[in-house]
Amino acid sequence: MARTKATQKKVSLSELNNHTVNNKRQALKDLKMLNFDELVYKNPAQRRFYKTISDKDITFCIGPAGCGKTYLSVHRALRELGDKKSPIDGIVIVKPLVEAAGEKLGYLPGDIEEKTLPFMMSFYYNMEQIIGKQRVEMLKASNTIQVIPMAYMRGITLSDKFVILDEAQNATPEQIKMFVTRLGSNSKYIITGDLAQSDIKQGKSGLEDAIKRFAGVHGVGLASFKEKDIVRHSLVRRLLKRYKDSFNIIDEVSAEKTISMWVHDEGLDAPSDGSMDNNYSYVIKK
Repeated sequence: MARTKATQKKVSLSELNNHTVNNKRQALKDLKMLNFDELVYKNPAQRRFYKTISDKDITFCIGPAGCGKTYLSVHRALRELGDKKSPIDGIVIVKPLVEAAGEKLGYLPGDIEEKTLPFMMSFYYNMEQIIGKQRVEMLKASNTIQVIPMAYMRGITLSDKFVILDEAQNATPEQIKMFVTRLGSNSKYIITGDLAQSDIKQGKSGLEDAIKRFAGVHGVGLASFKEKDIVRHSLVRRLLKRYKDSFNIIDEVSAEKTISMWVHDEGLDAPSDGSMDNNYSYVIKK
């Protein structure tokens, strides 16, 4: 009688942290052992997004900061990388690096990794929460996890890769066109962004253009998050409401006067260190 192969036991990250990782092979072996099913969704929108990126080859997702877009994206990417049945052999992270004050990326010191590190910290932090810092560093060192600035992608084809484009609201339609046509065989794309935080001219966002253009195309998935789906501190949701167009900032009232009005209303006492004297413009309620 043929012997059936035993199913490998899946373990938690805390159990994996007892392993010493010295090379890429050991890191990938650990990923195959990790129990990715321990993922807990914070709301139905997260569950829908994760299912969409699991089922589709390209997924576009929009929503405010703090909804878990980055965490869920890298979780699925790492899961695919650790799945023996998946053809995925690497993760590629892409961001459109918007230049400030005319400063070109090429003038920054270091190689691509060093130039883009400040832009990618959120990805690395989330990956470390899922698989541990040691494994992330090993996979980065072996280029299994790599960063490619959008400006450097022209002319390449990405096959067998899980590709995440973040902050896509800062890409132009031409850049998105160039990006999606890099898709090679067996690859999967996630394209995310917050349309309310675009740093390029209004009406020129490649993310908004692509969603309108590709909706209904076979193999393309769409997902979105609302303010109610923010899973960071509850204050983030309240702060974002004040950036809505419906909130009216009265320019004629200075910041000093605004603070004075609110300090008075809250009934706070003046500090006892003498930092407020008779010449100060705030009126503190006694």
